Amino acid sequence: MTTLNGTELKGHDTLVVGGTGNVGFFLVDGFLRAGARVLVPSRSPQNLERLRSRLGAAADRLVPVNGDIGTAEGAVQVQAQVRDLSSELFAVASAPASWHQSHSMLQAGFAEFKHVIETRLYPHFLAAEALLPLIALGGSYTTINGPAGFISPPPPGIGAIAVAAAAQNKLIEAIAAETAGTPRVNDVVMKAFLGPNGTRPGSPLRGEQVGDFVAALAAGGTHVHNRTIQLASPRQIDEALAGNFALA
Repeated sequence: MTTLNGTELKGHDTLVVGGTGNVGFFLVDGFLRAGARVLVPSRSPQNLERLRSRLGAAADRLVPVNGDIGTAEGAVQVQAQVRDLSSELFAVASAPASWHQSHSMLQAGFAEFKHVIETRLYPHFLAAEALLPLIALGGSYTTINGPAGFISPPPPGIGAIAVAAAAQNKLIEAIAAETAGTPRVNDVVMKAFLGPNGTRPGSPLRGEQVGDFVAALAAGGTHVHNRTIQLASPRQIDEALAGNFALA
């Protein structure tokens, strides 16, 4: 089985938005296994400590950043702290959103729909606005999306999260068009089932494979920009680790 060798991002500073979450843990783990130093913003010291505990010895290259990047004020504060902690980021992976499901989009009401948009979509804009100016011109910004926004039509129970996911994809495409590849910006639609205790049974991909792919994309995907990458097959990870992103 091909995996990271620890040199892909050695000597580079990276950052994971949502790094204490179910998906974010594997992104942090992947960057660390690629040799990077990893900054992780969080408003919860307890979550950061849990992350450190899960990472074990690799956590010596974990740099906690106290702040909430999910609000406009918090994003500005996180940006200022990151400037102090790092002269330049090489890669950012953003996974601030979590799953949401209700019995009906209409019957759930406007308040719930508004909550989903504010907590699943807005943080992607705030993170990009705050962090893209800190990334090296040859660096990488990768957002993690889910497949809900690409199901047509989405089942009623996932309508709200499908709207947020589809909007995220267009948001990232618009941002990528503005950066013109410096830095590279991509949206990875991850088809993996990840929970608080790791990869869930029946998942097409393991969490470690997702981390491998995002780290490999940051390190070696030098010509991959403004792409919506449907990440669903272990073969894609093997190819990416070999420097081939034709399947991405």
